[in-house]
Parts: sequence; C-alpha cells; structure tokens
Amino acid sequence: MERLILFDIDGTLTRTQNGYMPFNEAIQKTFGISGDIRTVVPDGNTDPMIVKDIFVNANVAIEILDAEWPRFSANLRDCYKSAVDQGRTTVRALPGALALLQAISADKKFHSSVVTGNFEATAAVKLQAAGLASYLCRGAYASDSQHRRDLPHMARMSWEETTGKTLLPEHCVVIGDTPKDLEAARHNQMKCVLVGTGRYPLEELSYWKPEGCLPDMTDTESILALLSKL
Repeated sequence: MERLILFDIDGTLTRTQNGYMPFNEAIQKTFGISGDIRTVVPDGNTDPMIVKDIFVNANVAIEILDAEWPRFSANLRDCYKSAVDQGRTTVRALPGALALLQAISADKKFHSSVVTGNFEATAAVKLQAAGLASYLCRGAYASDSQHRRDLPHMARMSWEETTGKTLLPEHCVVIGDTPKDLEAARHNQMKCVLVGTGRYPLEELSYWKPEGCLPDMTDTESILALLSKL
C-alpha cells in the first residue's frame, strides 16, 4: 500500500538561524512598514497570517490586498536567498531528516512531499540550503492558501495530478512539530506524527494524541516501521 508522507519544513525538517532578518527585511521592502516576526509565535502558521499577526501586535492598521502577497513572496525569496548566500542566515537539516528522506525515497511504498506555511519560493530556498530539496516532490504552500487546514488536501491533489494515481486521505501522513499540524491532518482525515524538535515539548505533543509521537527523527528504521503500520 502506497503512502504519501507530508512533511512540515520549519522545526520538523530544518532549523533556521537568524531567519527573522530576511523576514523583517521583506516586510519593510513590501509594505514600507517595520515589522518583527520575533513579536509573534509563527510555529504552525502560514506566512501571510504571520505578517497579519505582526501588524496586529504592533497596532498597525493596514489592509493587505490579495494582489500584494505575490510581491511579498518574491521579496521574501530574494531576502532569504541573499541572507543565506551571505551567511547572515543559515538553514540546516535537523538530525535524521536527510537519512529519513533518503530511506523513504528508496522505498517504493512511500512518497515524500511537503505541507508548509512558507511560500513555495521561500520553501525552495530553505530546502536547497539544507540539502533536502531533491527528495521532496511538490506539495502545498502558503502561496496555495493562507489557511493551514487547506494545505494537506492540496498537497495530495498535487501528488495525484503529477503521478496520475489516486490516494485515499487515510493513506497520507502529516509529520510536523506543532498541534496545528495535527489539526490540519485531522481536518483532512489524514494520519499525523508529531516530532518534539520544535517549540513544543514531547509531553505536550503527546497530549493531543497523534498516531505517533517522536523525540526526533534520528531512528530511521523505527520511523519507517511506524509509517508502515499507519
């Protein structure tokens, strides 16, 4: 039985250092207003919703038209690429992420994709910098929908369109590091595995009762065995 594994990026596959710098630069460049992502909790959210939260917290009254998000996405990509190229921002794969993606790639039962609150262009910069991009097919991004709950279904549709195959929702597994990843999986009748590599400790993630809960992704064989049972 084939399974589609939908990975979150930030805090699940990768860790970014000084990512606030390009994000804040893109806000200033796009909207002409200073904003600081460090004033909000971005985990599990989409980039447009993060920007809105930043302005709300700063008591900035601004109406952002839908047409402005592609410009913000392009600026964010450019700011991130420049920061990474200059070494001001670093993106690295979390322990075990590369080995797990390589093992999944070698197993014909599994297929790896992404469900992320990043815009697609920014996700590409991060995954390339972390050395993971080649193992992941196109998934779903903030550029597809501002609402996280929409994304797992959109990623499954993208995979089906690319492969010409069909896959039931219950044969898809969302892997993330926040309760919002679980919420999105449940909304789409998908399974979920949560990993304690982000802001939320393992004990708190276990409380939400996902199908699996892991301290990290370093035990490749155990994770593959778990995914095979779901």
